[in-house]
Amino acid sequence: MEHPLKNWLPYQLSYEEKDGWNLSWMDLEDIRITAPFFDQTISACSIQRKEKRRIQSNSSVDFLTSIAQEIPHLKPDAFIFHVSRCGSTLITQAFSEEEQNIVISEAPLLDEILRAEEKAPNISLTQKELWFKATINLMGQFRNDKESAFIIKLDSWHLHFYEQLRTWFPDTPFFFLSRTPDEVLASHKKLAGLHSIPGMINKKLLQIDPIKEYGGDFSRYTADVLQGYYQQLLKIQRQQHQKNTFADYADGAAEMISSFASFTGIEIRNPEGVKARLNYHSKAGSEPFKKEPPTSPEDQYQQASRAYENFRQVHFNKDIA
Repeated sequence: MEHPLKNWLPYQLSYEEKDGWNLSWMDLEDIRITAPFFDQTISACSIQRKEKRRIQSNSSVDFLTSIAQEIPHLKPDAFIFHVSRCGSTLITQAFSEEEQNIVISEAPLLDEILRAEEKAPNISLTQKELWFKATINLMGQFRNDKESAFIIKLDSWHLHFYEQLRTWFPDTPFFFLSRTPDEVLASHKKLAGLHSIPGMINKKLLQIDPIKEYGGDFSRYTADVLQGYYQQLLKIQRQQHQKNTFADYADGAAEMISSFASFTGIEIRNPEGVKARLNYHSKAGSEPFKKEPPTSPEDQYQQASRAYENFRQVHFNKDIA
């Protein structure tokens, strides 16, 4: 018998001091999650809901944890960590092409749970773990009865939640992606991500000096963010966890996808379809891929470059040109 909440997913967690935590839900109906980012699917469903004049659905977080085990679901087969603009979206897009794969890419709700103490400082790690795992269960639910793999791509700053997430998922493959800082910076100059705009993400979380001022210099700020990312990757690799592996944008798109499939055991059933997807922009599937122009000296920041070089030299045993 079909569960009454099949196709329903939680997507937003809010908090008010008076009323506490509130969880928003969306009925995806027959819409598959194939957009480059999770919130794009939610936006499409929200438009559909308004057209049908349906009211918004909300619940307590306790409701989430009470039903999370009831709904048939997959456990995560892989988490993708990344420094941003390094091929992570291309990987998720390639694997979302096949209906056997559930792919959740940068879901805001997962971030809201991980950072819940920013709204309610007294929340415990145990509570966050319960919410996070319950949400994962709902996101990994069987919707077409063909699903066999479940991939979750996190936000770039979730690198700093590694210890917490590794404790919660000790046996799940973690796939880490990197790229040279100058190339990442050049990409953010074209279209800034949240973590490249001062004030959008907590400085403490990003491991940036809270006193340091940037005066609107987004690139210098992003360079410091990237330095923290590469230093964190270095710490993670030193642990030599057998369920961790690393790849770099310089390896090439096809090589990254092959490495991901080999490490996680997630089958590529349609290699030609994946190959065809590589010809298009990762975030705009109808736009042909264009090789990015060389970076300029303005994109070079010593602190980020040094941290990247230390990471690459130690953990890939490669010399940096």
